[in-house]
Amino acid sequence: MANILQVTTPNLNTDNRNVQNLDPKNNVDNPAIRNPVDPTRVVRADGRDGQQAENTSQNDLFSTINFESNYGAFIKSLGESDGLAAALGQLLFTDMPGLAEAGHAEIGALIDQFLMTLKMDSPGELLDFMQGQQELQARFTGEFFQQLRSVLSQSNSDGVKDAVMAFLKGYNNFSSGTHLLQQMDSLTKDIEQLLLRPFREEFRQLTQGMNWEAPNGDTQANAAQLNRGLIPFLANYISRTHDYGAVRDATMLLVFNAVRYQEGDKEKLMKLFDRMADNQEFERLFKGDVQASLQRLLEPEASPVRSMMSDFADGLAKLLLRGANGDAGLENVQQFYTIMNGMLVNESVYMPLLHFILPFQFEDNNVVSEMWVDPDSDQGNGSGGRTVKLFLKFDIQSLGKFEMVMTLQDRESRMQLFVPTFLAKQDKKIQADVTGILKKNGIRLSQFSVYGRIRDRKIDEVFPEIRAKETTINVRI
Repeated sequence: MANILQVTTPNLNTDNRNVQNLDPKNNVDNPAIRNPVDPTRVVRADGRDGQQAENTSQNDLFSTINFESNYGAFIKSLGESDGLAAALGQLLFTDMPGLAEAGHAEIGALIDQFLMTLKMDSPGELLDFMQGQQELQARFTGEFFQQLRSVLSQSNSDGVKDAVMAFLKGYNNFSSGTHLLQQMDSLTKDIEQLLLRPFREEFRQLTQGMNWEAPNGDTQANAAQLNRGLIPFLANYISRTHDYGAVRDATMLLVFNAVRYQEGDKEKLMKLFDRMADNQEFERLFKGDVQASLQRLLEPEASPVRSMMSDFADGLAKLLLRGANGDAGLENVQQFYTIMNGMLVNESVYMPLLHFILPFQFEDNNVVSEMWVDPDSDQGNGSGGRTVKLFLKFDIQSLGKFEMVMTLQDRESRMQLFVPTFLAKQDKKIQADVTGILKKNGIRLSQFSVYGRIRDRKIDEVFPEIRAKETTINVRI
C-alpha cells in the first residue's frame, strides 16, 4: 500500500540537531518574539512590559526613519523606484522605433510627433527646454514668491503668515484651473460610459454646457453648470439606482476637483491678495512694488518656450496613455505603467524634493537626464545665503551613465562627478573643462572631485536631510 501520509521514521540522534527551548518563561525577553506568552503573569496585548514599550518608542523616535508612517513608507518607495530615467530612455530611444515598425500605425505617428519635440538644434534651445521643465514642475518660482518666502521667514505675526499662506493656496487653485478642467473633462467622459443607457443622453447634454477651454480664473459659468446641473444629476442618479460603485467613486473625485476649481476664481484670489497686501507688517517686509509683481504674475504667457513645453507634456501624456491601454502591444503594457507610476511620484504631497525628467536629442546623441533638487538644503544654519543641493543623473548612449552631486551657496560650488570608469583617467581634463564652464557663468568651484562610477546612488543617500523631515506622529492607516 502506498504511504500516502508520507510517514517517516524520526532521527533518534538529537545531539547535532538545532533544538529550541519552547518554554514560554524562557522566551519573554527574546527580542525576536514580539508577542511572547508568560502564563505566570498578566502582560500587555503585545507581550511587552512598560519598560520595553518605552524603549521601543525611544528607538522609533531617534531612528533614521520610521517606516510605520506614510512619509517613511514614501521615502522607502522613493529609494526603490530610481530606475525611471533608464526605463524612459529604453522606451523612447530603443523600443519606440521597433514599435513604430511593428504595425502599430497610430502609436507610430504619436511616437514620431513626440520625438520631434525632443530634438534640440542649439545649446540655447536646450537651455530653454530645461528652463521650461523647471517652470512646469516648480510653480512657485520667481522674484515674487522669493519675496513671500522672505516675509514668512522674517515675520513673527501669525496674521501675516496666515494671510500669505491663504493667498498661496488661492494662487495654487487659480493656476491649476486649466489642469482641473482637463481632469473633470476626462472624468465626465468616463462617468458617461458607466451610466445606464437611459441616462447617458441627458448627462451628455449637461457636459456640453461646460466650457472646457476656459482660462484660469474664469470659473463662474462652469461652476454654475457644475453646481446646478452635473453634480445634482449624478447625486439623483446614485440615489435612484443605488449605484455605489464606480459611478459614485468617480463622482466624488469630480466633486473634489470642482471645489478646487471654484476656489480658483480670480475675484477670490484678488480678495486674498488685498487682505495680505493691506497688512502693515507685510508692507514693511515686502521689498518692491507688490501690485506690479502681482500683475506680472497673472499676465498670460504665450512664449515659444511655454508652447514647446506644452507640446512635450501633452505628447508624452498621450503616448503613455495609449501604451498603457495596450495600443503598443499587450507585452509592453507593464513598461508603460511603470513609467506612469514613476512620474506620478512627483504629485505626492510627501515629495520633499524637486524632481525633473529631461529626455532630449542633441548633436546625434540620445540623452535622458534626471535631476533632484533641494532648494533649501541646510536652511537656517546661519552661514551665508541659501544652499541649493542638486543631484543630476544622465545617460549618454555613446558614453554611458554619469552622476553629479553639487551644492551651491553664494555662487560658490562644491561638486562630485561620477563618470564611466574608462573616463576616470581623464579627471584632470574633465576638471579643467567643467571649471571653465562654471567660471563663464559666474560660479567658482571651491571643491571638485572626479570618480569612476561603480554603482547607482540612492536618493536618500545623496539627500540624508530628507529623513529629518520625518515627523514623530504615526499617521499610517
